[in-house]
Amino acid sequence: MPTRRILAIAAAALPAAVLVACAAAPNPAPAAPAAAPAAPAAPAKDTAAACTAEVALNATIPPGADPDGPAPSAAEMQTWATSVAGPFATLRDNAPDPLQPSIAVLGGVVDQAEQGRRIDVSDPKITAASNAVDGWVHDNCGFQTLDLTSTGGKLGPAPAALKPGPVSIKFSSTGDPSAFVLLLARVKDGQKAAAADVDAGRADFDTIAEVVGAAQPTGAGPAYGTATVTAGHYLLTSPLGTPPDFAGTASLDVTVD
Repeated sequence: MPTRRILAIAAAALPAAVLVACAAAPNPAPAAPAAAPAAPAAPAKDTAAACTAEVALNATIPPGADPDGPAPSAAEMQTWATSVAGPFATLRDNAPDPLQPSIAVLGGVVDQAEQGRRIDVSDPKITAASNAVDGWVHDNCGFQTLDLTSTGGKLGPAPAALKPGPVSIKFSSTGDPSAFVLLLARVKDGQKAAAADVDAGRADFDTIAEVVGAAQPTGAGPAYGTATVTAGHYLLTSPLGTPPDFAGTASLDVTVD
């Protein structure tokens, strides 16, 4: 509570204290010193706001994320930093205390962009911090979930349908060939390719679909990600093997309605 508000409460209570003193015995014992005002309580954290902020942050891609693409300008990086400053502040202020070390790492990313510097999104510290935050989202935000495993190149299980809105992804890979990443992509309007077409090479994934979410394993534990889905036909696609020598893809169809 602000100091001014504490003083206002004390002033309002003063007349009652005076009346009590006047009604006491003629020679009362000295009153004990008044207790110091309690320290202001920390603002309550809004878990729902933190969850929504993380989904918004994951919907943005920093300029220059493609390591083979052209270097972004300082102005492009600064514009991106401005666009994510609000959601990041909401996440930072409302995430639980154990998550704050990971939040600090992500804050360093925003600071770097504010200085106009390109971000290395493959930096293990950054990916670990992002994975920690998305793992918390998966366990605490109540979003619909996609929990999948690639076992020796076979992907599943996955629900046949999802509802529009946020979705939290949890992905693990075991066996050989390993899965490099899980991509959640919406098939573009006017395209009619299915998962089997992608795996058989009859459809170019990059042409027919737009990626909206991803989860990339970086160690022994599962990978996490978030996305927002709208009505339409989606593909869950996982490139198998190690880039650039992929051994194929494992894909599944998902409908959002």
